[in-house]
Amino acid sequence: MNDSELPEIPPTVARVVSADVRLYGRRNLETGGFLLMNRDASAISAVALGGDAGIVRRRNLFQISGLALAQLFTYLDREGLWAPIQYHSHANGAFLSSTDEAHGLCVEGFVSAVGRNFAQASDELTKWGWWRFTDGEWTSIKAATYGSGPAAAVKFDEDGVRAA
Repeated sequence: MNDSELPEIPPTVARVVSADVRLYGRRNLETGGFLLMNRDASAISAVALGGDAGIVRRRNLFQISGLALAQLFTYLDREGLWAPIQYHSHANGAFLSSTDEAHGLCVEGFVSAVGRNFAQASDELTKWGWWRFTDGEWTSIKAATYGSGPAAAVKFDEDGVRAA
């Protein structure tokens, strides 16, 4: 995968993500997580859903503590995985808010996907908003495409990483 390409996403991953978004969206809360892949792969192979400890969810806020991120990144390193895409939800539009832009993971090449209408979130990748952090700013990009392959799900938070 080069910097301009997005990894393919198995439909099962899209369904898991949108189900997670709907679960919290029906409670009027934002949520989020990360799409994971093997370091030498071209497709997403897992999703890491935000758990509870150190995860804040509100109507206009999804926040992950540093310890929860450390638990996830330690797991990724141990398993030979990386997280090229973060997802989170919004109540309405699929946009990057000023909070997202200022406090998101502003890492060169990193991708942020935003699911809109969180209570009725779509499995369709083109209905999500997609941005890549490049040259110090977030730029809107085309949606990822579907691919095939296995897909696992884990939950992460300050207590660690476990099967979802």
